Amino acid sequence: MLDTLRRIIQLVNAAPDLNKALDIIVGHVAATVGVDVTSVYLTDAERMQFVLMATQGLRKDAVAKVRLNPGEGLVGMVVEREEPVNLEDAPSHPNYRYIAETGEQPYHGCLGVPIIQPGKVLGVLVVQQREIRKVGEEEEAFLVTLAAQLAGAITHAGASGEMSQLLEKTGEMSLALKGLP
Repeated sequence: MLDTLRRIIQLVNAAPDLNKALDIIVGHVAATVGVDVTSVYLTDAERMQFVLMATQGLRKDAVAKVRLNPGEGLVGMVVEREEPVNLEDAPSHPNYRYIAETGEQPYHGCLGVPIIQPGKVLGVLVVQQREIRKVGEEEEAFLVTLAAQLAGAITHAGASGEMSQLLEKTGEMSLALKGLP
């Protein structure tokens, strides 16, 4: 699994933009971990919402349209806790929220991993599976490590202005980089 992680990180680092990096991650994670769905939600700091920005397994037309508020759904729970949430039967959890726009099927196993930069949550990496079972410890560690790498890419995209451009394309949000001269 270490070789796979290294290969994914190299591909992400070579990606021409954050959008492509996110697509690489969701595609490779789904295949590597053996799940039915992989998604990335990014934080819209201006509106304090979490926006679906990439997916493998859900409807592509839901990307940049599905938004969750703080504390909403399992994604909101991951953000609040700032730690992974690994459930064997997500629909039975009180925080679960069905999102029809994504074309979700009855997925049971669910793992959400926060994408964290010290002091703030930049997003959440989510995997889902039809089977009722928790994601294994090795796969969870793999996703935590990948989320840490993704945090660097997101931070770089924010600093370079790429994040603003990506978010402006959705017509929904924008971020501003503030600093001192």
